[in-house]
Amino acid sequence: MDEVLVSIKDGVFTLTLNRPDRKNAMDTGLLVGLLKALESARDERAGIVVIRGSGKAFCAGGDLVEFRESSDPGARIDAMADTLHKSIKMIREIDAIVISVVEGVAVGAGIGLALACDITLATSDSIMNMGYRRIGLTPDGGGSIFLPRLIGAKRFNELYLLSRNMDMKEAKELGLVNLVCERGELEERLQSIIKELRALPMETIKRFKDLVNHSCFFGLDAHLDKEKQYVSELAADPLFKERLDAFFRKR
Repeated sequence: MDEVLVSIKDGVFTLTLNRPDRKNAMDTGLLVGLLKALESARDERAGIVVIRGSGKAFCAGGDLVEFRESSDPGARIDAMADTLHKSIKMIREIDAIVISVVEGVAVGAGIGLALACDITLATSDSIMNMGYRRIGLTPDGGGSIFLPRLIGAKRFNELYLLSRNMDMKEAKELGLVNLVCERGELEERLQSIIKELRALPMETIKRFKDLVNHSCFFGLDAHLDKEKQYVSELAADPLFKERLDAFFRKR
């Protein structure tokens, strides 16, 4: 089964994370598939890219089972974060409007993936949670640059340190999502947004995104490297396996 599905219609590339039984948790296969799909969208000069999840979930973050089963979780997470960060950078650099569609859950790196996109549409019953601290890790996927730059350090500290759920009412008030709708209205709302976006000139997008990157996300490359360093260092500590075992015992 392909872990990332790609469909192309009228110049819109839709990339669907496809591990519905795991709420689209990021394992190595999914991360590689996402990067390849984004490279394809770039090479085909897509004007609009939609990133969403199958099975009524967006993304539950990193695959804890893969972490737990690895003989060297530090090296495994280092490699996975490297692949993920290439996708995050590509989303920011691609000459296309990238839309994330959040349904169900966006946890951990799933938040970073959603926030890297230019527009985020979410269903009203979705929740976000940083999640990392529950298993003794620091953020990756750009979460520790996108969130504080968008909502400020104090609110970011609260979300990471307490690892609490955030509903979409709060997410919209904080500016983390653009539009919130009921689940039954999602497809119609998504198509309406795409139609509105395509009705306006598209030749501005490359330069517009470059302005946003310089204004809001300057230093992204170096920050992603620091995220990868810290999360892999923590994962290499034997204590991390203990944290994972304790997490699974509670489930």
